Amino acid sequence: MLGLAELEKKYKKVEDENWAFRGFLKSLEPEGLDKFVNDMHIELFKNIDCIKCSNCCKKIVPTLNAKDIRRLAKHFNISFDDFASQNVEKSDGEWILKEKSCKFLTESGCSVYDVRPESCREYPYTDKKGFVHRLIGLIEYSGVCPVVYEIFERLKRIYRIEFEDYKKFEWDLF
Repeated sequence: MLGLAELEKKYKKVEDENWAFRGFLKSLEPEGLDKFVNDMHIELFKNIDCIKCSNCCKKIVPTLNAKDIRRLAKHFNISFDDFASQNVEKSDGEWILKEKSCKFLTESGCSVYDVRPESCREYPYTDKKGFVHRLIGLIEYSGVCPVVYEIFERLKRIYRIEFEDYKKFEWDLF
């Protein structure tokens, strides 16, 4: 699996291609694609220590719901309102942590791991149905998470011929 420095460099090289690949993926049968991606998710996450990586905690601002805030407030033994006023802000109608690099990330990992927000528990969402409906976020995540990057690269290898044909018939994608 790629290291984080290598991931950033490689992602920059394939970012435009991934956006074109998004159009191709949307043309596929969603259930079959979900199965491919879910199988890759299971295989690839066996070989990565997410806590050691923690790149998502450094690069992505998680959304929180009321349950997340209640759980975190209880963990810190403060009120919902106190936790929210100290740590959370509204952005585009969603509650997010105020700091981009998660303040709960320590050198030994997530200090609130057992009570972490749902969006953190489910990240990067590659084991969920509806892969094609999350492609915009997933393309961005492929520059953050080595597993998501690898899933896109494997999909491009699996669908290489079909993707090349797709590009020939689309408007000057490359």
